[in-house]
Amino acid sequence: MDALFGDGKNSDVDTIEPDAEIQELDVEEAPEEDEGVGGIGWKALALFLCGGLVITALCVAFMVWVIEGLVL
Repeated sequence: MDALFGDGKNSDVDTIEPDAEIQELDVEEAPEEDEGVGGIGWKALALFLCGGLVITALCVAFMVWVIEGLVL
């Protein structure tokens, strides 16, 4: 805060030099959408959903088996 609003007498504060050299950075172009960069991917998403459905079906089947065993 002293660098912005101070009186300039404090030598412990780093300030921005007014004649500082500006460095240009190379900007890479964004990859095309067809390159498959980033994201979870539709195959992984499909496997995740199918796995969830299978696990849910197994849990329901086990629950029905247990309830039938208790009732009968």
